This record gives sequence, C-alpha cells and structure tokens, in this order.
Amino acid sequence: MDAQQKLSQFMSSVQKSTEAEIERAKQAAEAEAAECIRETQERCAAESAQQLTRAKAKITARYRKKMSQTGYQSKTAALAKRHALLMQIFAKLRTRLTEFTQSEEYTQWMISLLKKHPPEVNDVILLRERDLGIADMLKEAVSVPCSFRADKTVKIGGLSILSADGHRCGNHTLDEAYAAQLRDFYRNHKIGGGEA
Repeated sequence: MDAQQKLSQFMSSVQKSTEAEIERAKQAAEAEAAECIRETQERCAAESAQQLTRAKAKITARYRKKMSQTGYQSKTAALAKRHALLMQIFAKLRTRLTEFTQSEEYTQWMISLLKKHPPEVNDVILLRERDLGIADMLKEAVSVPCSFRADKTVKIGGLSILSADGHRCGNHTLDEAYAAQLRDFYRNHKIGGGEA
C-alpha cells in the first residue's frame, strides 16, 4: 500500500471516529435536553398543582367566610326581629299596667298590698310621686305609725317598704314585677338580654 492509500485510510478512520464521537455527543446532548425538558415539565406541573391548591384553599376560605357572615347576619336579623316582637309584647304589658294604675281598682290593690305586707313601726313607704295623693287612704290601712315618701325609681306604680333603720327594703312595685317577668322570660327561654 502506498502512502496515499494509507493516508486515505487514516483520514477515513479519523472521520468515522469523529462522526461516531459527534453522534455520541449529539445523543448525549439530546438525552440531557430530554431530561431537562422532563424535569422542567415536572417542576411546572408541581408548581401548577401547588398554585391550584393554594387558589382552591383561598376560594374555599372566602366561601366559608362569606357563608359564616351570611349565617351570622341571618341569625342577628332573626334575633333582632324576635327581640322587637318581645319588646312589643312587653310594651303592651307595660301599657296595661300603666292603665291599671289609673283605674279605681289600683287604690284598692295598694291597700290590699299593704295589708298583705304590713309595715313595721316607723317604716317608710316609698311610692311614685302621683301616688302620694292616695297616701291618706293607705295610712288608714296600716295599724302602725309610718311615713310615706316619693321615690323617683318607681315609674309604673306599687310601693316599697323601707325599714326604719334603712337596712331592709321590700320591693312590691309594678316596676320590679315587670322587670322580673322580662328577666324570667329571657332566662326560661335561654336567650340573652333581659334589660327592662
């Protein structure tokens, strides 16, 4: 073989070797590129899933908050309506009590109240200002000396008996009876409130 053939053969061998090396590098690059694409797709899918999960959680939280607010507003409205109706009923009761204090039966009721809860010597009987006009009739119903005085806390009617030493007070006012009815209603029906 002459030198020319050897050179051709050597160049052919180098070319094949270079082409093989290029092919291996190309395949390695393609494999690496495919791996990068796969990792990027997995990372994107994971990030997308996380964003989707966070978005769902936010939407769920907003929905629950909205439902909670709606439920609270509904309950508040229902309680307000019930309270308004209750106050209407008790306003009618208060009106009836006030009408009773303007009737003739009221004086007889006050006398019987004093007989049922007789004062002791020197007790002070507290009345509303208007009821001082019937104090003389009430004095006749008691058998011991006592005094009568106006009490600004008595708005509807009735009387309180304050002991001479000021340590005991029997509250027999319609105001207290009305307030007790309202408190009892709230307590018995286990609802908040009860202010007169």
